[in-house]
Amino acid sequence: MLIEVKGIEEVFHISEPWYIESCIFSNEHQQLDVYVDIRKGARFSCANCGAESQSVYDIADYNRTWRHLNFLEYPCYIHAELPRTDCQNCQKVHRVKIPWAIKSRSNFTILFDAWIMTLAKDMPMSAISRLVGEHDTQLWRILHYYVDNAIESQDLSEVTMISTDETSSKRGHNYITIFMDPQKKNVIHVTKGKDSSTWEECKKHLESRGGQAEKITEVCMDMSPAFIKGAKENFPKHPSHLISFMSSKP
Repeated sequence: MLIEVKGIEEVFHISEPWYIESCIFSNEHQQLDVYVDIRKGARFSCANCGAESQSVYDIADYNRTWRHLNFLEYPCYIHAELPRTDCQNCQKVHRVKIPWAIKSRSNFTILFDAWIMTLAKDMPMSAISRLVGEHDTQLWRILHYYVDNAIESQDLSEVTMISTDETSSKRGHNYITIFMDPQKKNVIHVTKGKDSSTWEECKKHLESRGGQAEKITEVCMDMSPAFIKGAKENFPKHPSHLISFMSSKP
């Protein structure tokens, strides 16, 4: 079934010089396939240096597919060829940046990623996998991509307080310790275990993101001897300001 809709590029957030060549709904596969092409003579910015108006050098991939948000209750897929530019500025050949996905090798669109990240706040990944019909390994890759990028861009230079507690990551005694900035309500670091060494890991991460142990003036934690030991060893500059609360939560 061929679907024709006026202004359909806006519906799927497809921008020039890309355009939707056709939309085909398959009764057999119960899915919508959106085929995207580029205008003849299209020019792109270099994905390496950003130089504008570079001509197409060749086609790197002839049939790339990305899972998009559902069309009503049906899975939707975007299909396109991926051109490359031979940049006259940096002399590099690179795949062009596509507007609907973060990276050319991703299997999902940006909007599909956003949907998964929203669901992940309240649902286990196994349940999300059943809901969207994708293998959980693929979905975990989405989560790791955005979490890893968020950690890389962390700025902890203004942190002066730390609150912490441990929790079980699985049934049994597989503990993780979570360190928080109670002022901005952000996670500083998460590490395995619940002994004094977790504070050393927290200090390393704090200082690798611009923070300073000397700036930490208050610590909120439970009365665990291991936590007290770790805090005093790694944040010793202001021991008189070290505050411990029984059963405090980050």
